[in-house]
Amino acid sequence: MGDRYLKAGTQLCPGDAINPANGGTVKALCYLNGEFLNFKQKTIFDDSICAIPQNIVELCTGINPSRCYISKGPDEDKEVPTLISPYGSSMLSTRPVISWYGVSGATSYTVIVKGYEFYWEKTVDKAITSLPYPQEQKQLQFGNTYKFTVLANSGDTPISSSEPLVVSVLPQDEQNRIVQQLKQVNELELPPDEAAIWDKDAVYMSRSLLNETIETLKARATEGSQNPAIYRVLADRYLEAWLPNEALREYKKAAQLAKSTNNLEELARVEEGLKIIDFYNHPPTSTKPAQK
Repeated sequence: MGDRYLKAGTQLCPGDAINPANGGTVKALCYLNGEFLNFKQKTIFDDSICAIPQNIVELCTGINPSRCYISKGPDEDKEVPTLISPYGSSMLSTRPVISWYGVSGATSYTVIVKGYEFYWEKTVDKAITSLPYPQEQKQLQFGNTYKFTVLANSGDTPISSSEPLVVSVLPQDEQNRIVQQLKQVNELELPPDEAAIWDKDAVYMSRSLLNETIETLKARATEGSQNPAIYRVLADRYLEAWLPNEALREYKKAAQLAKSTNNLEELARVEEGLKIIDFYNHPPTSTKPAQK
């Protein structure tokens, strides 16, 4: 099974010829929608084969803030704890890490997670701003939606509260499909950076799973990847999660690595990301959401 001329992991561009071996099938992953495509006969690859679904619209996100109505600057409410993770509004994980920005004056923080007939809270010292999901607590359930909140306390009194973060755990059947797609990606035995940047990111982002793709890219960074694209894509995903400070840190790392290898393409992408961060830090407060 496979192509007669192209090796596993080859990226296809419009105009490329797909030539399945006799009786075989060529399997390709479409980055735009995260779906696998099967080719059983010679095909010339073009944009119509792999396209963004018609029901996808351009939304207000951290990487596309020009479509947003921003009523205040990003530096306001500094004394309110702000949730960092889980990232995004949907995820696979049933025991996510919960993290937040600390505030001055707090002596402790209380993390609250609640849903339908579901509730737990845990208070931690002021030095802690990242909480692994407590093992003693019941895990989140497939297909349910939960609200995460962090309270900043002074002594026994709450002094401020984060904006609630509402996140849904994907249903079991959707999780099973994603597991199968990732299994197929792993079977390609691609280099870890390439699999993380392109294939796994495509599968996760086709379902807006920022939490999973950020954790995957963070793992590659922690393992010492020297590929500037790892840090640049990670920065892009942080922007989509409305985390410009984290994005800026990763863009700087990406720029450093790209300059050391004279990777002009990645440098150009970093510059585009930095422009978005500048827009975020100096938003036009009167901009209304664009209509589609």
